[in-house]
Amino acid sequence: GAARGPCRGALPIAMVVLLSFMFLPCVTYSEWYIDELFAAVRNADARGESSLRQVLSHDFWGNSLWDGGWTHKSYRPLVVLSYAYQYALNGGLIRPQPLRAFNVALHTANSVLLYRVLRRNRTPWRWACLGAGLFACHPVHSENIIYLVGRADTMATFCWLLALLTWPMQGSGSRPASGSRMLRVLLAT
Repeated sequence: GAARGPCRGALPIAMVVLLSFMFLPCVTYSEWYIDELFAAVRNADARGESSLRQVLSHDFWGNSLWDGGWTHKSYRPLVVLSYAYQYALNGGLIRPQPLRAFNVALHTANSVLLYRVLRRNRTPWRWACLGAGLFACHPVHSENIIYLVGRADTMATFCWLLALLTWPMQGSGSRPASGSRMLRVLLAT
């Protein structure tokens, strides 16, 4: 049923946030892992040394998609731009700890968004809290939090959850404006 008292909003969200903090020790990992050296450290796009146009024409690893050379064909410009933004925020230093901290924060946001999606779909608060709490602390997410190259999955989850929250409920009777329809389509893709 409807949540009453502290369960109406803050307490379940606080529980979900606390459960997602089980990944906080990952922030202290100071080593670069396998693909991170190529994706975040040696990649000029990720270091913010490339123009936006170049970033948009390169694969995830910084290789040109169109010059006929070798490319992995993995296209993740938003992830690369997030690395570059963090690189700039850190004064030109690229260290794994702030990048991992962002991954933990993004996972926490996803956990809270999942709770909101479940509540919006009329899931009782206890079940919504249980579902989002299990999502928050499930070990299957550790790879996407610890390894920086997993950020693409976490960012995709974030966009999908936002798209679900902005999608009109069936039977709401209101037609969304074309701008909000475009936003939902953009988030869903």
